[in-house]
Amino acid sequence: MRPKSILLLALALGCGLVASIGISQVLDSKNQAVVETVPIYVALKNINLGDPVDESMVSLQEWPKDKVPVGAITTWEEIEDRRPRSIIFDGEPLLDGKFLAKGQSHDPIAGIPKGMRLKTVSVDARKSAAGLLSPGDRVDLQLYVERNPRKNIALSVTKIILQNIRVYAVDQAVQRSGDGEEGRTVAKTVSLVVTPQQANRLTTAENLGEISLIPRHPDDDKIVEDWEQSIDDILARSDANNRELEQKSTRENEGASSLGLVNAIQGALQQNVVTAVDPPFKMRVIYPDQVQELQFSNETGEPLNVENNSPGNGQNLGAVGAVNAETKQTPAGGSDEEFPIDLKQ
Repeated sequence: MRPKSILLLALALGCGLVASIGISQVLDSKNQAVVETVPIYVALKNINLGDPVDESMVSLQEWPKDKVPVGAITTWEEIEDRRPRSIIFDGEPLLDGKFLAKGQSHDPIAGIPKGMRLKTVSVDARKSAAGLLSPGDRVDLQLYVERNPRKNIALSVTKIILQNIRVYAVDQAVQRSGDGEEGRTVAKTVSLVVTPQQANRLTTAENLGEISLIPRHPDDDKIVEDWEQSIDDILARSDANNRELEQKSTRENEGASSLGLVNAIQGALQQNVVTAVDPPFKMRVIYPDQVQELQFSNETGEPLNVENNSPGNGQNLGAVGAVNAETKQTPAGGSDEEFPIDLKQ
């Protein structure tokens, strides 16, 4: 091939390559949609409830306009001299609704729901789940009362007096800490959200005995029967847990009582007691013209399986049961003076 032809061929290939690259870039630019962004303030660290906000805690970042939450803060003037009304976590957009008004400090009492009351109880590690409780948790309140004949308390007893009560504050913290499990301490006081009636009941219970807080699952709203447990109940029998219930089984029998085995054993014992009753007792019935020996149940006192006939004709008495009566009959004599038993003997 001539050198001139080779040169023309190489030039054509180069032009085709350049054209294909240019067309590809044009098509890509058309396919790429332009994303419109908006600058909003985002937290760079956890900001605790009521803490003042400075510029080192936040950053102005570009967010897609269609992803910006409602109430997002876009200028510094909107958060200057304002304090958060709840915890703001690292990476969370700053929203106007999460801040108090300028110059306003957080007032925990204002967070109590209308119609409810705040009742504070003294607790220790044994009475407050060893420091595991946090604001927002749900608890049952358990009361233990010692035996005190002077107060008409015959036996020591334990009873659940309130159920599904919300923890409003632990000591002076009214919100969960931003660092989760870190820095937990054993609470000395726990404030509970209750109705006025429940507050009165709780005050009375505090003066009667010891109150303990029993945590429950946050999604568990079931109200259980508030069984009393006295010393006699504790010493009468043991109790057991249901392993499937502990493992949050989804089977239909998840809610079955853990006392099923105990109840079955008690039922069997009751059946044994019923079958092991005392044998029937016998009684001799004397009529003017005959003598009958009947069997009676030791439980009900009823005659056992005797036909219901009139005794005046020398027939058996009426009854119900399952055991045949033994009847001893003495024929009557020819006159009314004759009697089947010698009363002188």
